Amino acid sequence: MDRSTVLENGPIERYAAGLAAALRGPRRVRDEMVAEARDGLQDAAEALEDAGLDRVAAERRAVADFGTYRQVVPSYQAELASHQGKRTALWIALALPVMMLLEPLMWWDSPWSIDQRASALYWVLVEHFQHTSFAAAAVAALVVAGFSWGSRYFRDGVRYTRIVGIGTMAFLGLHGLVGAAVFVLSILQWPAAATWPPVIIGMLVNSAAFGYAGLLAVRCVTVTRSPVVAA
Repeated sequence: MDRSTVLENGPIERYAAGLAAALRGPRRVRDEMVAEARDGLQDAAEALEDAGLDRVAAERRAVADFGTYRQVVPSYQAELASHQGKRTALWIALALPVMMLLEPLMWWDSPWSIDQRASALYWVLVEHFQHTSFAAAAVAALVVAGFSWGSRYFRDGVRYTRIVGIGTMAFLGLHGLVGAAVFVLSILQWPAAATWPPVIIGMLVNSAAFGYAGLLAVRCVTVTRSPVVAA
């Protein structure tokens, strides 16, 4: 068996593949972690090989010294969880203000006056939706800071990420109901809004943004579950 075959199918590559399979989280970050671990193992194996071991024995020794999956996966998974939580909070912090600033374009140059037949309930819901959007964005910005500069105070990144995920799902559920109520009242008060292109486009964009935020929140909860790894 030549050296290239050993390197491609040896203990280090099998270990790296198992590590990648055991980890859950942002793919790019996970791949970078696995690649870094593989490079470290390769360096250790080369040092052992220079000391007199054959390549297979050197890789086995390097893997054994690195640690079992049960020993190394939890720390890797905690870092991945923090990345997922930060990504989710960052999306909320950036997307909500942008959506609110672009919202007037949905009604721009409409063939009806938005002040006509607008009920008091409608304006209450609109103001609630706007205020909570900006408030949630501000909270999300603080959460991002917590994952970055505040990490020394929030040492349990896994629990912090889980709280972020559950909190985001709860917020999106309630906020989505208010947004849906605003949309229904808009159609009832201005039937032409149902076929007004800016309104339709705006609703599709908002739905996509909310859907992606929900997916990120679900992933926050998923990546914080206890990893199941091989012995």
